[in-house]
Amino acid sequence: MPTFVCCFALGIFVCVEARVPITALWLFRGASLLGLVGFVLVRWTGSRLFRRTDRIPWVVLALSLGGWRATNVEQQRLDFGSVFVDEESRVDIVGVVASSPEPDREGCRFLLRASRVDTSDTDAVIGMSVADGVSRVAPGDVVRTRAKLRLVRGTSNPGVPDPSLQARAAGIDLFAGLGVASDVILVGTPTYKHLAWETMRDLPLRFATRARLSLAAALDRRWTGAAADLLHTAVLGERRHTSPEVEDGFRAAGATHVLSVSGLHLAVVALVFFAGLRRGLRFIPVFPLFWNPVVIAAAATIPAIWFYALLSGGAVATLRAALMMTFALIARILGRPNTTLVAIAIAALVLLLMSPLVLFDVSFQLSMASVLALAGLVPRGPARATGGRGALRAVRPIWEWVRRLLTATLIAAACTAPLVAHHFGEVTPAAPLGNLLLVPLLETIAVPFALVGAALAAVFTDAVGWTPLTIAGYAAKAVLVLVEGFRGHAPVILTRMPNAFETATLVAGIAIAIHTLTRAEARTRARWALALCGLLLGTGSLLWRELVRRSQGDLVVTFLDVGQGDAAVVQLPGGHTMLVDGGGTYDGSFDPGARIVEPFLRAAGIVRLDIVALSHPHPDHMGGLHRILQRFPVGALWTSGDDGHNPDYRLLLDEALKRHVGTPIPTYRRFDDVAVDPLGPFVSDPVVSDPVVGDHVGEHIGPPEGTTVNDASLVFRISQGSHSVLFSGDLEGPGEGELCGRVDTGQVVASEVLKVPHHGSRTSSSDEFLAAVKPRLAVMSLGWHNRFHFPRPEVVTRYRRDAIRVLRTDLDGAIRMVFRATAGVEIRCARSGHGCRGP
Repeated sequence: MPTFVCCFALGIFVCVEARVPITALWLFRGASLLGLVGFVLVRWTGSRLFRRTDRIPWVVLALSLGGWRATNVEQQRLDFGSVFVDEESRVDIVGVVASSPEPDREGCRFLLRASRVDTSDTDAVIGMSVADGVSRVAPGDVVRTRAKLRLVRGTSNPGVPDPSLQARAAGIDLFAGLGVASDVILVGTPTYKHLAWETMRDLPLRFATRARLSLAAALDRRWTGAAADLLHTAVLGERRHTSPEVEDGFRAAGATHVLSVSGLHLAVVALVFFAGLRRGLRFIPVFPLFWNPVVIAAAATIPAIWFYALLSGGAVATLRAALMMTFALIARILGRPNTTLVAIAIAALVLLLMSPLVLFDVSFQLSMASVLALAGLVPRGPARATGGRGALRAVRPIWEWVRRLLTATLIAAACTAPLVAHHFGEVTPAAPLGNLLLVPLLETIAVPFALVGAALAAVFTDAVGWTPLTIAGYAAKAVLVLVEGFRGHAPVILTRMPNAFETATLVAGIAIAIHTLTRAEARTRARWALALCGLLLGTGSLLWRELVRRSQGDLVVTFLDVGQGDAAVVQLPGGHTMLVDGGGTYDGSFDPGARIVEPFLRAAGIVRLDIVALSHPHPDHMGGLHRILQRFPVGALWTSGDDGHNPDYRLLLDEALKRHVGTPIPTYRRFDDVAVDPLGPFVSDPVVSDPVVGDHVGEHIGPPEGTTVNDASLVFRISQGSHSVLFSGDLEGPGEGELCGRVDTGQVVASEVLKVPHHGSRTSSSDEFLAAVKPRLAVMSLGWHNRFHFPRPEVVTRYRRDAIRVLRTDLDGAIRMVFRATAGVEIRCARSGHGCRGP
């Protein structure tokens, strides 16, 4: 079974990463049939001809089934899109609410299992987003609404996971947005009579949603503030209650997993329920004579586990733990031994069959890695002798428990460290100490006491649940004190992100080394050599990529796909790097600095920035730069000096001051043979006296009085030999005219590549501007189906008329250009590789 699951997952991984076309679905079906026939032939014929290769059909079957499942999910999503998606018109949608509305800023989000779209029947799952207000619907309610449907489509950047994978892993086929909560019209509710399957399967979730609201209200009646927020997060899985400062503290402690309802939460709840019920049944007269209390308690614990999993939101780690505990309890009921490795494999297979894209979920990967490390690497030998007298005899069991917990924490932290670095670009050395202090306090005291107290308060009165809730609250306050200490003193080492090969070899090397060290019978030279080989391959690849990056002499410019906004990374000779803008959104719903720009930089091995240039202080250019200044050493922050009447600009400058980042006036800079030349906007100084040139009027970069925010954009030209790129910010007509007028003074604006000003709006890219720049290639940074309807058709027509090739981040993804001194320009697009679209 473990071999089959590994091959099944490998088939999914290869199919998704290699972007296997939908037409390959029949190939996977044929390979699956071939593998199944081969497996039957080997297993049931007993032929000696196939005895030595009996695993090959099994592997082929697993690989092809994985590819088949992944491709089938993608085909279903595209089929829904081709039938129902029309960006220009709204459609009538009728369906059953499939999840409880989750508050999200001013609005909420929930899943809708559609039964009809206009006049067509369907079973698509739609992710509904309400911008204003929380809809008062519950799972199982039949609702009707009218909205525009759109495909699940994320950004595409090299080295950065596709953000749409998380939504697709949750089974979402389409997205729809609503303005206000009243747009969701309730048609009917479950009557519990003559229930249809579509409604009946939502009843447990409906009941769990109501129970969660009651428990949350009980928690709020007893505690308020940070302690209540932490209990909401740890007990009910409501992560939105946690402040960023608390999350930073848990991150520094290496214990962010306790902020979600993880497997350990579920294990504690199951253990308390099982032990309490078993002991209670034994006290019932004559009950143990007729029924086995252990079997009854185990059978009753299974639905309790799944109810709590639903109540806490059904996260991936929670579902994995629920499946494993279910198998263990069934084995207990049947009197059969439980094989942990097989239970893990079956749990993983069930989750992958439900949603194959869950393989790319960070929670799934970290959860499986940690549980495999705990199951296969933690020593399972008998406890050490606990002899002694008096106080020593009482202390030794506690010390043995602490020793085992510390050992398990160290092993889990070591095995998951490469995965954490791969996804987050950070390493937390304080993780063993943080888990040793926080996990027992939160998991064994705060969570069970809060759950029991809230349940008693919800069912009976607040007085009945007062004592356990009080204990839980003070435990939560103690956790917050510890977390604040970790946030202020524990180091978080920010690193480059290892790629998939480096992560796999490092995890394998660490796991083999731990297994060899903790098993006396496994301490052989071959195992030590294998562990050393894995570690050397991973670290060697990291060092080699860093050496190549520092020694490269080409100019590399990558226009990132950040949605509706601008962000570009300029890699200069000698390992120097410049970031131009950081993307952002006007409502703050998405931080491209954290989700796109930082992961791209760390995946590329960039851990320091020489210059961060902000073209102008609009949110779609500036929003992501806060994260960059917080997480990267930066040499200088360039701006035009215009605040744009945006308070966030002052916050950015304060962040730069706090991080000791200089904010000089942009001036000409040179990196080997690459020149960075600011071209505007310029303001004139008063008359300056100079002993050499005499009195003259000086100029420097700055916003001229009366200039709009867009026309005050910082413009600069990067050149290397015959190659050049012009970054024009969001210039509009007047700003373009000012820039072109400086050509007569000797300023060079002609460039081989042009970053199209203002995303291709009708007020930019004038004929005069294009004639002055004379680009051969233009790049538009756009959001897919953006609300501004950029680029405007008349602007696209101008570029086509002048035979200028246009690439767009909304269609091509991130656009990477390598300017070679002795050759032309090598262009690669994230969505289409070397075959970038465009004329």
